[in-house]
Amino acid sequence: MSKIKIISPCIGVCKLDIDSNICVGCLRTADEIANWPQLDNEKAMKIMKQIKDRYITEKTSN
Repeated sequence: MSKIKIISPCIGVCKLDIDSNICVGCLRTADEIANWPQLDNEKAMKIMKQIKDRYITEKTSN
């Protein structure tokens, strides 16, 4: 039996930035979004950490 993944960074604002290929809503790459349903929770949590780092980097570079 597989475990149901309940975490997702999606906030319903789905638009990829052409230059970075990162969604402006959830800060995932197009590949991360496409592969999300197949990820186990450990890999999903790693991406969540990367999203946090992307957010911090984005806010400090502006």
